[in-house]
Amino acid sequence: MTKTIDIHGMTGDQAKQRVEREIRLAPPNCESIIVIHGCNSGTVLRDIVRKQVRSKRILEIAPCFLNDGQTTIYLKKV
Repeated sequence: MTKTIDIHGMTGDQAKQRVEREIRLAPPNCESIIVIHGCNSGTVLRDIVRKQVRSKRILEIAPCFLNDGQTTIYLKKV
């Protein structure tokens, strides 16, 4: 299962809290979360998702190669 969340228009703090909350509340069968952060209005949200989000459930954080406005967070199995 994959979840998708959109953090457009959020502040950095709001975005970080939202992504970490979604990871924490993701069901055990969730394998990844696609975060849509955009790329046209700067890189603040992208950098927060790729460099500052923390959770013990994170296996890997990877940019989407076809869309720089998305990042995929792969989760460990619980």
